[in-house]
Amino acid sequence: MEKKDAMAWTSMIRGLAVHGYAEDALELFSLMQRTGLKPDGVTFVGVLCACSHAGLVEEGLHYFRSMKKDYGIALRVEHYGCMIDLFGRAGRLQEAFELVDSMEIHVNAIIWRSLLSACRMNLDVELAEIAVTNLMKLRSDHCGDYVLLSNIYAARGRWDDARTVREQMKKGQIKKKPAFSLIE
Repeated sequence: MEKKDAMAWTSMIRGLAVHGYAEDALELFSLMQRTGLKPDGVTFVGVLCACSHAGLVEEGLHYFRSMKKDYGIALRVEHYGCMIDLFGRAGRLQEAFELVDSMEIHVNAIIWRSLLSACRMNLDVELAEIAVTNLMKLRSDHCGDYVLLSNIYAARGRWDDARTVREQMKKGQIKKKPAFSLIE
């Protein structure tokens, strides 16, 4: 391209990040900064996604803090979601929960589900129960929340708890739609 604008750089960074080329995405971000173009919030979603997929927790923290401090970019739910995913993939669930607890914006269902998914990866029952409790306060008819919690219980050998969750689904007439998790 003759003229590369911030949108072109961001598209390349995000494309590389989501397709497993995290190091290349971060190298491109560095190059973008050297050209004098200012990244925006969308650019940082790609950068944080790259850090998450590559397991670069400290780098992700650096970029997350840099957004506000160095660029004056307001943190959005997408940035927090990327950080929770980053901590979750690294098995640092307590830090993920502390981040949720300290969020400067409204904690929505997406954030709680990100934490719940991290709990599933790490089989953390205690934190999963906290996430589900908060999800139920927001919306109690999402089948995926119940299924994830039930699966965490089952993976931990807590069959009675898994059965109880499935019974709650039945009682509340909450059904898992075929192929729903694939679509979601």
